[in-house]
Parts: sequence; C-alpha cells; structure tokens
Amino acid sequence: MSVFGKKGNFKREMLVYLLFLLIAIVIWYLNALNKTYTTDLKFNAQFVNLPKDKILVKAPDNNLTFTVEAQGFTLLKYRIGLVFRSIAINADYHLLKYGKNGEYYTPTSTVMKNVSEQLGTDINLLRIWPDTLKFVFSEMVKKTVPVKIRAHFRYEKEFSALDSVQVDPERIMVSGPRSLIDTLRFVSSVHKTFKGLKDSLKTKIELQPIEKISYQVKEVSIVLPVERMTEASVTVGIETVNLPKGLVMKTFPGSITINCLIPVSRFDKLHSQMFRATVDYETVIRSKEAKAKVMISKSPHYVQDIRFHPKNVDFIVEK
Repeated sequence: MSVFGKKGNFKREMLVYLLFLLIAIVIWYLNALNKTYTTDLKFNAQFVNLPKDKILVKAPDNNLTFTVEAQGFTLLKYRIGLVFRSIAINADYHLLKYGKNGEYYTPTSTVMKNVSEQLGTDINLLRIWPDTLKFVFSEMVKKTVPVKIRAHFRYEKEFSALDSVQVDPERIMVSGPRSLIDTLRFVSSVHKTFKGLKDSLKTKIELQPIEKISYQVKEVSIVLPVERMTEASVTVGIETVNLPKGLVMKTFPGSITINCLIPVSRFDKLHSQMFRATVDYETVIRSKEAKAKVMISKSPHYVQDIRFHPKNVDFIVEK
C-alpha cells in the first residue's frame, strides 16, 4: 500500500472518530440538560400597586437575585435570553410594614408565592435576595403654579409681535412630594424656537417634566399675535418732574419728535397722549450740565424701535 493510501485511511478513521465523539458530546449534553440544578438568576423587578396618595421617594434596588431549582433545559432558556427576566412585585402600601425614619418594608418571603406563579411550574423558587425590600414614601400635596413659556420668536422682515404671548392655561395644578412642591414657584415649557413668523401663531407646547412631580396637563396652548409693522411719527410735549414748588422750568424746544415702528392696524389710532417725555429737575441740577436730558417715561407696549430728537434740550428755571 502506498503512502497516499495510508493517509486516506487515516483521514477516514479520524472523521469517523470525530463524528462519534460529537455524537457522544451531544448525548452527554442532552443528558446533562435533563438533570435538575440549583442556581442563581438575576431578575428585574417592576413594583406595582403603589399607593396613589403617596409618592415613592426611594425604591429598593430592582435588580433581584432568585435562587431557583429547575431542569437544565429550563435554565438554558433563561441563560440565553429566551425568557424575559422581569417580575412584578406587589408594593401595595397597606401590605407593607412600617419601620423607622419613614421607611416601609416587606420581607421578600411574603411575595414568594406570587413570584413563583409568574415563573411558572417549570422552575422552583427557593429564595429571593435581598431578603427585605425597603420603600420610602412621602405625602403627596397639590398646588397651583404659573406656567412660563421658554420660546424664542423670529419674525420675517417688517413683522413683529402685536402683543405678548398668551398662555392657556396660565396656571396649572401640580402634585408631588411636599419637599419639592413647597419650593416650586412655576413650571416651564420645553425650549422651542419659532422662525419666519409673519402670521399670528397658534400652537401647543409641551411642559418640561420634573422628576417625581405630576402635572394637571402635559402641554399648554400659546397664541402670539403677529402683524406687519410700519413707520410712524408723533410730536410730544416735554414735561418737567421733581420740580420744587414755586419754580418754573422751561425747555427749548418745548417738544420732541418721536419716530417708531407700529402695527399697521393701529397706525390711525396713534396720538401724542400715548407717550410721555420728561426732564428731571433734580437730575439736571445734580449733573450741572448745560442741557437737560429728555426721557421717554411712557409709550404703548406694542410700539417698537423708539427714536426721538432732540435728546437734550436747553432750559431755564424761573420763580
């Protein structure tokens, strides 16, 4: 027999050997999986039936270790993730025992039966670790607080807001632990930017959530009136303020010209009485300047880009 013939026989013998070895391993593995074992498995706990009139301030670690007894086939399904490891734990306030420092607890032995039913008949639950679940609850209180809108509005050229943004509702009811509610002054919306505005805006905006605090509503409506702006001009007389009794202060000139941007719909209604231009006698005397500085102390809220001249005027003071 040639060398090549011997090599061919050797390869066939090795293949047969490996095949029988593989069959033996499979049989051994199947036999091993058919046996019963005791081991630890990690489960994720979902605490249910929490008291509605209380706030859970501190919950136990939801990663629980179960000591179980089951056949290898059953354990394999858990090991490779074929079975979702999530268990519901009843945390009903009335079933918990009061401890100290505001803690409530329940031994895990009290939930063994319910947990075993969730695991099914293929697995025998022997123990749950930790052996005690501790909860800390806080009294739930309610309060009404204002809503603040965090938004940035960008307008098309020659357009602007006719008024401030309107919020509905302006105030909402919030509930949560007293320690948080007592210090809460307002709730904010999520931050949002609105671009290219040239028509009135009507939309809804979500409220920024706060951990452990519940809101009466999750969003509010906002309305922002937007309109085209136009240039306007008006002449306003100058008034003197803080003038001592018996004195008269005259300015030269006695009026100023105000230029501003105003919504088109209100152009025809603009008049000088909507503005107030003043010079402060006390400021003028203290500054010892030769001219008095003019201030705009009143103007309509919807008027923008106010410019006026002159900004400083001559004056005389007489008795």
